[in-house]
Amino acid sequence: MKYFSPFYLFFGALICLCTTSYADIDRIKFGKVPDDAVLMKVYENDLSADAVVLSHIGFTKIIFQTTVGFQINYQIHKVVKIITKDGVSQSDLQIPYYNISGRTDQVGSIKGFVYNEVNGKIVKEKIEKVHVFDEAITKTYKMKKISPPNVTEGSVIEIYYEISSDLFSMIREWEFQSQIPTMWSEFTFEYPEYFLFNQANQGYVPYTINDKKFGKGTANWSDIERTKSGYSVTTTQSTNSVSYSTNIFHWAIENAPAMKQEPYIDNPMSYATKVEFQLESIQFPNSQRQIITGTWDEMSKELLNDEDFGRHLTKSKFAADIVTELIKDGKTDLEKTNIIMNHLGDNVKWDGRRGIYPSKALEKVYKEGKGSYAEINLLLTLFLREAGIEAHPIVSSTRDLGFLNPSNPVMYKLNCVTSLVKLEDKEVVLDATDPALPIGFLPINTINMRGWAILPNGSKWVDLVNSSVNVESAIFISKIVDESVLLNVQRNNQGYKSAITKSKIISEGNEKHRQSFQDEFKDWELLSLTLENVESKESPITEKFELKGTGGIIFSGDLIYFNPFENMFLSENPFKLDSRVFPIDFIYPQKRQVVFGIEIPEGYVIDEMPKSLINHFADKGIVYSFRIASQGDQKIQIMISYQVNETMYKPSQYKDLREFFDLISQKQKESIVLKKI
Repeated sequence: MKYFSPFYLFFGALICLCTTSYADIDRIKFGKVPDDAVLMKVYENDLSADAVVLSHIGFTKIIFQTTVGFQINYQIHKVVKIITKDGVSQSDLQIPYYNISGRTDQVGSIKGFVYNEVNGKIVKEKIEKVHVFDEAITKTYKMKKISPPNVTEGSVIEIYYEISSDLFSMIREWEFQSQIPTMWSEFTFEYPEYFLFNQANQGYVPYTINDKKFGKGTANWSDIERTKSGYSVTTTQSTNSVSYSTNIFHWAIENAPAMKQEPYIDNPMSYATKVEFQLESIQFPNSQRQIITGTWDEMSKELLNDEDFGRHLTKSKFAADIVTELIKDGKTDLEKTNIIMNHLGDNVKWDGRRGIYPSKALEKVYKEGKGSYAEINLLLTLFLREAGIEAHPIVSSTRDLGFLNPSNPVMYKLNCVTSLVKLEDKEVVLDATDPALPIGFLPINTINMRGWAILPNGSKWVDLVNSSVNVESAIFISKIVDESVLLNVQRNNQGYKSAITKSKIISEGNEKHRQSFQDEFKDWELLSLTLENVESKESPITEKFELKGTGGIIFSGDLIYFNPFENMFLSENPFKLDSRVFPIDFIYPQKRQVVFGIEIPEGYVIDEMPKSLINHFADKGIVYSFRIASQGDQKIQIMISYQVNETMYKPSQYKDLREFFDLISQKQKESIVLKKI
């Protein structure tokens, strides 16, 4: 991947960039937040909002600095209103910055205030240097963290900062939306005519302002000429001036809604309204066009040749010695892979760090027994190669950072490394950071559409998905005793649910799992719970438990109304909103099968039962069946099957999908009526 180096200094003075004025917009000026903003109690456009962005204004300009050449200058001014105590966390600001291949971001001019109402007066407190912290996330990625003082319910936080950067391959995107609503978001990008950018707009919210204009810039510089005549030197200085055009792009959105969490979407911010720029080329006067946009293949070559990445995959004696002993009993590549995966899972723990560059030698990672995401999976790749198994690193972005764009090779979104492995003529993506996950399963946050597999020849895109079906089966035996319901349940999970449950139990302990179990069956008293196969990767986890409750049962004279699925599986429609602008992502295929046996109490007979039903959505993309039958005079059996075959649905399918789940939830709420004889 190519990185822009500042143009040689043929300009000798600051370029004067002109910006468009929009005088009719009443922007909040720095240090002058209106009293009304501090006194505001609710945000009328979203009464549920815990906080709201009052104003978020950004200017990005390419300027010329005499000493360093062309640079990008970012200016950001943000004002946030805290409405409730739950909104206080929105006062913290994080500013990412990078150092890649010698190119850097410099964050400066940080200033701000916290405004509070105290005894009927507006008190304005300055944000000091002690409120700003630095954190190194990876070798190339750092974070400025700003924690304003005395933030409470009702506060207004104002922040201004600038970034100077020569990372032209990483023009920062502008997001007009966040997790809280935004009253006003505005962004201007201005650059000289010599630069050619590709622009990409994303999102569903229409622009209040969408404008492009041309400005004028002037560059003044001095030429100094020294001539020698004998022992004397004559210095001549001449002043020059060049005028040129600038491109000015200007967007704004008023009253942008919050990107709220909805069911079956992992990261709503992946779909936020935003604008991105990628530098394609530069052509200065009397110069050839310089192509800047790199390719993913070029990035692969850079990484393989990078001492901080590719060198970690070269053969080493330490890896050879360990692997030779490890796989001595392995007969097939699959057996050897399982041995290596289990060994790393048991002996090298993920320390929570992400990124694609190891911060230390893999031998040291192995000896210390802990490492970053990249370190562990590069170690996996190295060990597999030492075992004679074809393996290559995959770089990708986790779900919280959004999807990778095949046409836009940017390193700053890469924070994850996995391994592409060839087993039995099939390619499998492996991840050794979670010891509970078997071969072929990836952590949920790593499943993010696609990743870039780095091969010496023929790097390529690979799907980061899970095609294995998650199967949950359960048998419920219910008995009505003394106006309560007793349930004996055995539930088996195979696939992701099993792996996730095991991983949580291993990391958090049985008591934490018991609490989450109680949350799942919140209207029931948990009498007992036993777990089986928690330590086994191959066997499905089994939960055996007893529940007692009065929910779902009503005694009315000689009749008993019994709804066995009250506040349980599929009894509520997860899709509450009337419309939706995001895709619906079930992440992985899943199948749930429930057998519910009901013992009819002595002295009662069946008076009425729900009817059986089979329904499907989107050409059997989702299939639901409800079958019910009596077994003699004293038993009823219900069999429910729910299967998700296709995991992704478009926003245009949302209303039909919501209606489909409405039908399911209504069926699950139907009661069995028993009559006393």
